[in-house]
Amino acid sequence: MAVRGASAPISYKRIFALAWPASVASSVTPLLGAVDVWALAHSARPLDVAAVGLGSVIFSLAYWSFGFIRMSVAGLTAQAAGAEDEPETRAALVRGAAIGAGIGAGLVLLQFPISYFSFHALQIGSDASADTFAAAETYFAIRIWGAPFALASYAAFGWLTARERTDYLMIVSVAITLINIVLDYLFVVHFNWGAAGVAAGTLIAEVFGFFASLVFVALVLSRHGGVKAHWRVADFWSADKIRRTLSVNRDIFIRTLLLAFCFAWFVQRSSAYGDVALAANQTLLQLFLFTGLALDGTAIAAETLVGQAMGARDRANGRARYDSAVRRTFEIAAVAAALFALLYWLAGDALLALLTPEGALRDAAMIYMPWVVVSPLIVVVGFQLDGIFIGATRAREMRNSMIVSTAIFLPASLWAGAQFGNHGLWAAFSLYFVLRAATLLIYMPRLKASFAH
Repeated sequence: MAVRGASAPISYKRIFALAWPASVASSVTPLLGAVDVWALAHSARPLDVAAVGLGSVIFSLAYWSFGFIRMSVAGLTAQAAGAEDEPETRAALVRGAAIGAGIGAGLVLLQFPISYFSFHALQIGSDASADTFAAAETYFAIRIWGAPFALASYAAFGWLTARERTDYLMIVSVAITLINIVLDYLFVVHFNWGAAGVAAGTLIAEVFGFFASLVFVALVLSRHGGVKAHWRVADFWSADKIRRTLSVNRDIFIRTLLLAFCFAWFVQRSSAYGDVALAANQTLLQLFLFTGLALDGTAIAAETLVGQAMGARDRANGRARYDSAVRRTFEIAAVAAALFALLYWLAGDALLALLTPEGALRDAAMIYMPWVVVSPLIVVVGFQLDGIFIGATRAREMRNSMIVSTAIFLPASLWAGAQFGNHGLWAAFSLYFVLRAATLLIYMPRLKASFAH
């Protein structure tokens, strides 16, 4: 993909060039979970699917909570690029990477209390077996060592998207996935290490991803004045820049923490229906995430293009570019969502057959598959609005939207689950995504109004 200036026309071709590599990069993230499910289902420890599901909840809660690193770096870098401020684009990367590595190191140091309190919380109201929880604790103890590398990579990923190099992001993500697939087969299917094998493979892949992302960051720097140019070290820790960075990060952190908590809540409530239902929901959740994150490509394109428009010095031109970015990314996202829904409607059963062996697990997953079929149509608006608000760095509005949505989702899931079982839980989960979109739409007029200042 050719390097483009921030002032280049916002065409469908440009959006697609940004979106499709980002979609591939995003969709391989849940594909890792699907590969884990496949490997464990074909090993001597198939019910370790439930153990990985429980252990993954903790990492989802931690990693998604700190997803603000990628988002804030993407938004701040895109706005700096829109203002043609190359030194600030580099400073945003340094600040984000330092925050990510520091938080990751803290997670490693605090791994024992995190493990203790997390698994005690997951056991509340759960019917999952003691063996499942023991395997989940082993999974956590191995994978936690990858935290500094994974979280520092978030800054690089956000920076690459803001520099319109989603192709580099795709290459790194696909490489991580391929490494994980090979290691899953070796550690899980061949050596029968179960959940421990999944954790070891993920750890190795995360470390590789960090170093690969550094190589691509250096390539981008070399094409924007050189690796050694445009560094103003004094700007890295400028009080005003740090204040703004922390403000954006704080609100996105709260927003993302609540998002991760809701996914964790969904998994925890799934365990109330036993190991088979928990494993079935974990399998379906991989497909649910795959569709949502595949659609995230146009949202990532919106992050970059809206951020550049917000940073433009010519405010009238910036508003026109903002309108074009919002409209055209939404149009592409709507078509993609319809195609994904059609895919799951026509091929959902076949996909489940690939992921799970015949038996109780597949039978349970097929019962609840219709919720996955409609998921692209449910999540697309919220995902797209997330990208727009991230690009605009309007983190406070994102935080408020998530607070309202979570406050409604939690009691709704308890009531619907009690009334309709696992179907009720899925219905409440779907409602949650609708609420996220509805609450963000309320704030949209504020974004346009900002161009008047």
